Amino acid sequence: MENLQKIKIESQEYYIIDSIQDFRAEDSFIHRKNKLAQFKGNGESKKHVGTYNGEKGERMSNFFNYSTWGKEHYDSEKKRKTFESAKESGALISENRCFFSKTNFQKYLGDAKTEYFAQEQHYHNNINEYYNQRLEEVNNLKNNQIFFSVYDASDNLSQRQNRGYIRSDDSIWKLWRELILPSISYLSILKLVPVNNKSAVPLFYFRILLDYQFRSFIHPKSIDKEENLEKEKTEKDIIKKRTHRIGSEKYRREVINYMPQCPFTKITDERLLIASHIKPYSICIKNHENEQALDYLNGLALSPTYDKLFDQGYITFTNSGELVCGTQLSSYTWEKLNINPNAKNKMRIFPEDREIYLDYHRNYVFQDDINDLI
Repeated sequence: MENLQKIKIESQEYYIIDSIQDFRAEDSFIHRKNKLAQFKGNGESKKHVGTYNGEKGERMSNFFNYSTWGKEHYDSEKKRKTFESAKESGALISENRCFFSKTNFQKYLGDAKTEYFAQEQHYHNNINEYYNQRLEEVNNLKNNQIFFSVYDASDNLSQRQNRGYIRSDDSIWKLWRELILPSISYLSILKLVPVNNKSAVPLFYFRILLDYQFRSFIHPKSIDKEENLEKEKTEKDIIKKRTHRIGSEKYRREVINYMPQCPFTKITDERLLIASHIKPYSICIKNHENEQALDYLNGLALSPTYDKLFDQGYITFTNSGELVCGTQLSSYTWEKLNINPNAKNKMRIFPEDREIYLDYHRNYVFQDDINDLI
């Protein structure tokens, strides 16, 4: 397990022994108040987590340590599947071994605030009416880790789809569904064991994450607002903008001259290199920090795949230049990227005079809390 990535939660160190990273929050799952305008109905409180047949089914069964997907359980009095009926029938997947994080909920709401108040998607309701109440409810949670149970709420074995669903009767599950915005959010589950007890029964850390382009600091509506302001500017301002674009070309040349190869691929062909901003260009412009927007020290020369990893906050760097990998990607993906998140001698950059920009990236762009990584 020494090669597994680690994470620290509430001062406890865990190994990430497996993960599910990319299940979208379907409109059918989230709370009815958040539903998109093009969809009807109230949805269901069960979450799709894959199929339980073939190789993918084996993968899902191994992840949850549960192999009898689709098993019938039904409470005749309540006329629905419940935690009690699941427990009696053996369809209980995990009893109080799953948890949400108050910190994750708070971060999600911070990332989603602009979408709540300036919707890019079209919803049935004006969702900004719910934001403050939901934030208050999250802030009032007593514990940072909120444990709950999940049970199998899948289709019957007689059905052909074999779609695997999980559900919970705990109240925190309801709150979670109320926070989620459909289509642009997705579920991440980390399967964890304590570093000091590798044989322990695994825990499942449920996180809700938001697509990068909808996070508050880079939200499309924020960009549209800036573009509308540009249209209202004088001819003098338009000339200034054109000059700024010329400055952008100069910025790219200076970034590549200072950093002539991608540190990941060692590519030196400048046609294949991107001058990736450390502190996003749009943020610099919005904050009237034009000098920072064109400062070559606010840039890294990266080939396209690694530019996206850095630009969207899957990786970051310390002030000393050491690579830091987040927990948003699976070990399989890291392997295909030829990155070992746990390498003792990690790949480095030379960060001279970039500290102010790297600090911004770690705190606002990087998708994990760097203090939780080991």
